[in-house]
Amino acid sequence: MKKIIAKKNPIIPRMGVCDPHVHIFQNKAYMYASHDYEPGRYAFRMDDWQIWSSPDLVEWTLEQVVRPEDFYIGPCNHCWAVDCAERNGKYYYYYSEGSKRTGVAVSDTPYGPFKDPLGKPLLDGTLTPTREYDPCVFKDDDGECYLVFGGPSWAYGEGCGYFIARLNEDMISLAEQPRRIELNHMGDDKASLNKFNGKYYLSYGGFYAISDCVYGPYTFMGHTGASIDHTSYFEWNNQLFHAITIEDSFGYYRSAGLCYVHIRKNGELVVDPMIVEYGVGQYDSDWNHIEAEWYMKGVNVWKEENVEIPGFSVACEKEASLFFPKIRGLSDKVGVMLVGEFLEKGGVLEVRLQDENGPLLASAEVARKNFPTFQKKFVPLHFDKPLPDVADICIVMRPNEGSKMILDYFYFVAEPIENP
Repeated sequence: MKKIIAKKNPIIPRMGVCDPHVHIFQNKAYMYASHDYEPGRYAFRMDDWQIWSSPDLVEWTLEQVVRPEDFYIGPCNHCWAVDCAERNGKYYYYYSEGSKRTGVAVSDTPYGPFKDPLGKPLLDGTLTPTREYDPCVFKDDDGECYLVFGGPSWAYGEGCGYFIARLNEDMISLAEQPRRIELNHMGDDKASLNKFNGKYYLSYGGFYAISDCVYGPYTFMGHTGASIDHTSYFEWNNQLFHAITIEDSFGYYRSAGLCYVHIRKNGELVVDPMIVEYGVGQYDSDWNHIEAEWYMKGVNVWKEENVEIPGFSVACEKEASLFFPKIRGLSDKVGVMLVGEFLEKGGVLEVRLQDENGPLLASAEVARKNFPTFQKKFVPLHFDKPLPDVADICIVMRPNEGSKMILDYFYFVAEPIENP
């Protein structure tokens, strides 16, 4: 199967892989995507769907090409958006028949092969006033699963909108009549549904709205600015990710990208424009900032909104670690600058190779100053042989008992710096 190593967004370039939904199954990322046919087109042609997998969100492997002739649809060129969910050891794949209907297939594995259990659509286009396509499947904390579908009224006329219905445990039938999602915004493109910090997030074309109830009403919050096309969200290794669709100049040969997402205290979602461009898991030791919240794996940490300056930091109150894989250009670096806030009794910051138990590169004791404020701490790198040019770096935070540590960002330097 074809393999791709992402070096920047899009993660799978020039292949038409788009409309991504990413789910973590068996500690591996699976991306369920649509597939635009070729560049330079002036209309959509989508002959199949694709399933990609990744152990780290950087290296991607094409696991399966899913074809409409394997389902009730038969051969067609309007294989629109898809999604997938696991329940009771089975994997359920929901797919669009253009903008008309939605089907379902089932497999014993996240990558198929998927079989059509109904031989007909799950949503046949007659259940609601909207067009019953572009499915999203959402699994709530209590294990109940919901199907969200539909399109905005500005595109398809009066009566259209987003609808939701709970699925039966068999996942191939509805447990209730679909109901319209109450939303104080006109909507835009395919909807996705997630739950963060006890709130339900309905997202669509980069816009998003929140609610205390899965059915709504949803209050419009804004736009992330990462994409104007299909988007979705997922969590992995204590990090929140945004899967986005990146359009070409025509808009009919698209690609998929990933960026980190941060949540403000008021519920707003924030992305970093730099990461929208560079993608996740990409680090260069020549950057003058590597933000702490750009970690790929965090243990015993949380992200919090800064008070002093705009942005986010990473905080902990007990031993914690942040993992930054494959940082480039390390071979000429002699030290690292750590920037953070060290409250109460301070603690120790360590920089290690590979993981939290790897070889120690640097260690620094930090203590609170007379008042809490961000401070810089230069730490020389000590290693008994030259650093590799590309290496996995782990920052270990060890606050003293009763203390709190906040890391804002760090960067590597090629010349020693005196601490103030």
